[in-house]
Amino acid sequence: MELYTEKEVYRPFWEKDSALLETELGCSWHKCAFCDFTKDDFYIFPLEEIEKKAKMLVPYAKAKRRIFLLGENPFVMDTGKILAITGYVERYMPWIHEISMYARVDDVLRKDERELLVLRKKGICHLHIGIESGNAKVLKQMNKGVTPEQGIEACERLHRAGITYSVTVIPGLGGKKMSEEHAEDTAKFLNVIQPERIWMIGLKIWNDTDLYKQYNQGLFVPLDLRRRMMEAKKILENLKMSDCIFADTTVLNKYTVIGKLPYDKEKMINWMNELAKGTEN
Repeated sequence: MELYTEKEVYRPFWEKDSALLETELGCSWHKCAFCDFTKDDFYIFPLEEIEKKAKMLVPYAKAKRRIFLLGENPFVMDTGKILAITGYVERYMPWIHEISMYARVDDVLRKDERELLVLRKKGICHLHIGIESGNAKVLKQMNKGVTPEQGIEACERLHRAGITYSVTVIPGLGGKKMSEEHAEDTAKFLNVIQPERIWMIGLKIWNDTDLYKQYNQGLFVPLDLRRRMMEAKKILENLKMSDCIFADTTVLNKYTVIGKLPYDKEKMINWMNELAKGTEN
């Protein structure tokens, strides 16, 4: 048995120092219009295989303080299965007390507050959630399967349980038609949920996705790189965070802008303005 099914593994760049335990392949939803993973089969590894992988991970986790569960949304697993996995971590890697993973909004909503509290007590400390937009029309066009209101409810539940969360946002996801609404509503949404981290990621129109079909039919007109950056800047300008790390790792497809809010807000805005000047001609 291999520790990882694929040679390339996907994890948030925040988790670069975490040990990686494979639990799932693909996404339980796999219907988002923009996502290239929709063609991949969804599969949750049996517990006996996850336990074997946990044993194999021990030598690589000696100097680690956190484990990240690999998979597009492992939090979809029922609470009993997640608790079994936390048990393997406790048994074979007792020095690790932090476990994180990707989650969808509806994964959170399917668990009641008692379950969330139990999971937190057993080491589930942080979730990475693909919010993408705070605008209902954009989410519907992209077939995310959830609403902004559901996103807020999910984050409120996590906050009450003591589970922190990072979110991803996609500048340009509304295209030219909904750029203003996407930026404004996403900033408002983020101000409500107050995530620990915000990660702006690039939009790529992959072949064989619903978004590619929308693009070919003229239903989606993408922003160029400069306009996408300016949309990200508009979101940043309207953020009112009390304590949050902000990162855009795909500025003009070659730069990373990162800082702590609210302290570095003006500095990051100035960086984007300077980068924009270099693209005017």
